[in-house]
Amino acid sequence: MSTQDVIVLGAGIVGKAAALSLARQGLKVIHIAPDLDTNSALKTAQNAENSWDSRIYALSGSTQKLLSDIHVWNSLNHNRIQVVSDMRIFGDSGQTQDELHFSAYSATVNQLAWIVESSHIEKTLDTACQFQGNIQRLTGSVVNFITNNDSVTLTTQAGETFTAKLLVAADGAKSSIREKLQIETPINDYEQTAVVANFECTQDHQSTARQWFLENGEILALLPLPNKKLSMVWSAQPEHAEELKNLDDQALCTAVMSAASGQVGSQTGPLKLITSAQGFPLRRMRAKRIIGPDERPRVILIGDAAHVMHPLAGQGLNLGLRDVASLGKLLEEKESFREIDDPSLLRRYERARHGDTDVLLFTTDKLKKLFSSNSNALKVARNWGMGLVNKSRFLKRQLIKKALS
Repeated sequence: MSTQDVIVLGAGIVGKAAALSLARQGLKVIHIAPDLDTNSALKTAQNAENSWDSRIYALSGSTQKLLSDIHVWNSLNHNRIQVVSDMRIFGDSGQTQDELHFSAYSATVNQLAWIVESSHIEKTLDTACQFQGNIQRLTGSVVNFITNNDSVTLTTQAGETFTAKLLVAADGAKSSIREKLQIETPINDYEQTAVVANFECTQDHQSTARQWFLENGEILALLPLPNKKLSMVWSAQPEHAEELKNLDDQALCTAVMSAASGQVGSQTGPLKLITSAQGFPLRRMRAKRIIGPDERPRVILIGDAAHVMHPLAGQGLNLGLRDVASLGKLLEEKESFREIDDPSLLRRYERARHGDTDVLLFTTDKLKKLFSSNSNALKVARNWGMGLVNKSRFLKRQLIKKALS
């Protein structure tokens, strides 16, 4: 049996960032995941230099700060990071007055976001974790865990047993830890699939992210990548998503350029596909509790294990990494007489995270439903509203301020 301060489950970005953040505070961390394989990670790192990952994230200011605090940001290859200086959002009327334009220059900030490949963030975090002496990394699946007044004890499929004061579960939307705790988690299926792919474009994207709300309730976003490349996220109805994924390279390029009555092609010019299209089902999910068990909490849910949202605002990963930052700050600033597993601390963390999560999930969900409605009156009102917001510098600055937080 091995005893440490914290056990972290999950080999994704949120899990690795959590392990690294907690270890940098001097805590002894066991990091466990089925696919936490060093050799595989190194192979991915080598191959990534000659290819582009179709899974892309728009990082907010809070994420950039966290990655800086855990000494990862400067280790990223900034030749593979694209700064977003402008964002243009188009309604489904096809009229230019319905465009909503956010500018870093007008808001007197350096950038609106950073666009980074998922695999690039993961491999950099992976390397940092390998060189952190307070992290013990293990490949394995968890089959059971029990909690008592003193600790949480976890058993792997290989029969190994580990004990710690806290268990941090970053084991994804289908979290087995959340299931074992029997935490109620309502799921709202959006009946859409996010189709993602990368393209080379002939026209300069001018560091601008663009998003079109289409007439059929679908949403098409094109995010800028370095060297005149674009990353597409097309939130499409399931049948249409399958059609898009099955198109050949040229046909997919034509479909994208033809979208929004040809508006997309006028912004990008001819496109060339550089990664195959992939699809991810979209849904909204929020665990009603993010700590457990109720009587003596020792488990904390973070990232997709705690919440999942629609990608139209590009905030899913940022929200998960704010979980990491909040937990790290709470433990770092705790009163000297409290241990890291003090129930008061965990309940304090839960209250803080529910507030942030609820606002973002509510806003994103309502925007998704607003732009999916086929009501003609609502279409006119929402496009008029976009034009109205676009004319208000104050409102746009407030929205940018919120997005950068």
